[in-house]
Amino acid sequence: MATKRRKSVPTKAPRKLVCLETYWSDRQAQAFRERSVRPFFDGLAAQLEPPLAVAHRFLDSPAQLVAYTRRKEGLLWRDPETFDTPVYYLSFHGSPGKIHTGLKKIGPAALCRAFTGWGKGYDNLVYFGACSVFKGKRGENFARAFLHASRCRAVVGYTTDVNWLDSMLTDILFLHRFYADPAPWKNLRAIHASVLADFAPARALGHILHIRAG
Repeated sequence: MATKRRKSVPTKAPRKLVCLETYWSDRQAQAFRERSVRPFFDGLAAQLEPPLAVAHRFLDSPAQLVAYTRRKEGLLWRDPETFDTPVYYLSFHGSPGKIHTGLKKIGPAALCRAFTGWGKGYDNLVYFGACSVFKGKRGENFARAFLHASRCRAVVGYTTDVNWLDSMLTDILFLHRFYADPAPWKNLRAIHASVLADFAPARALGHILHIRAG
């Protein structure tokens, strides 16, 4: 007797997002001026039902990054509530293959080490909310190396230097469609394509998606 195959059931992404962010004003030596992407995510949370849970931390050094991300040892691994978070959003200055805090540049090797093995336990992606991380050959090489080391399903980011408002609107549009989709991991390419089709600044900024092969 032939065994019936079970139909795969579309799975929505858990309504969770972890954001690690630099102190933007430190780089300009403006102690009384502060800005953050957190209010944008709080606004997004109110547009989803159930609402999006957002964990947000500021950091400024490679050591702080690893303290959160190191597999099995970092805070994000030891906190059971964060384990199934589908999106890790890095809000920093950037250049090809690197993110910049107010104090330090974090290069491709350090980023790959910080996220080694992240995709082994469950589906997730890392969103680089930073200028030019995936620009040119250096950016493409970093995307491949990061996906190989992290085993994440995908990385998302930009190939150009971005302005604050247009990039945040692009990010919120992508994330809203990701969390609202009944099967986001199956539809990642379609979600990204819809953002490019519907929002001209996303195209101008070089919004890009890299998906791990295999």
